[in-house]
Amino acid sequence: MIQRTKKKGITTMITIKNETRNFTKVEKYLMTKAPTIKTIKTLDDGDVINVAGYLEFVDVKDDGTTSELMSIITSDNTVYSTQSVTFKRSIKEIETVMQGFPFPVKKISGQSKAGRKYVDCVLDIDSL
Repeated sequence: MIQRTKKKGITTMITIKNETRNFTKVEKYLMTKAPTIKTIKTLDDGDVINVAGYLEFVDVKDDGTTSELMSIITSDNTVYSTQSVTFKRSIKEIETVMQGFPFPVKKISGQSKAGRKYVDCVLDIDSL
């Protein structure tokens, strides 16, 4: 699916690469364009997200810059988004082990040996 929007003279194009279920048009809007999307990196360590599904998409700006994003939706339609490769990989691994949705994850973060900060998540077993 390709979606074009124009905001303040900047046109962006969204290409959905992967979705865990058939999301409604409203859910797709909430997950790709809504100003209410929260970024994972702004969450505190230990914050829990109840994952009801996710989609992965590429956002291409007019100037050609691209971002590969994952948006996670909860059962109450709260949406969290991330570019973190580590976080996206962990969500997919947890989904595989849990064999579907929903499942709770806890946001964690750290610093690599090279000094680079990262965000990640773990299955929140206290919420199961």
